[in-house]
Amino acid sequence: MSKESEIIKILKPYFMAFPKSGMDEGALLIYARALSILPVDAINAAMLELLTTSKFWPSVAEIFETAKSIRAYSEESTIPTAADAWGEVIGLVKKYGIYKPWDYSCEEVKRAAELFGKMELCMIEENAVNTARAQFMRMYNEIVQRKEQDRKHQEVLDRLPPLQCKNEALTGKIIQLAEAKSAMEARHENQS
Repeated sequence: MSKESEIIKILKPYFMAFPKSGMDEGALLIYARALSILPVDAINAAMLELLTTSKFWPSVAEIFETAKSIRAYSEESTIPTAADAWGEVIGLVKKYGIYKPWDYSCEEVKRAAELFGKMELCMIEENAVNTARAQFMRMYNEIVQRKEQDRKHQEVLDRLPPLQCKNEALTGKIIQLAEAKSAMEARHENQS
């Protein structure tokens, strides 16, 4: 049984909980294809949780997000919230100051602290704390979102078949032909 078939088999019983989902076999196949990145157990766990939180049939994105959340919880590898990251760097400022090395809880907090600047963190004036906190938290959230986006892109790229050309000479010829065609089209446009 293919992975997509397994996913379809798991999703079908959930239709009974969402009778107005409007899902048909074609939509189910698309769901299975999109969700095939995830382990089958993660999909099942996400659907069980979504039964308690969703009023309507969940989107692929909701299933992914829920599966990610469950995986992070089970692995106890959740990254800090932006507020927690701010609290961490302020604690590091008080504990180590500017001259001692800082021990970060994760790479994202370290990156945000480096982008903001350790010196700047250590020298925040009392009347600028709220502004600095908002700026740091925005930077941190952008770092976290970018890392998640990069991870998703990599998962998709890993699923694509590699582009292979066994004959390097043939690859060179194809490039030459494409360049020649572009040059001819450009000359033709100039003559018109």
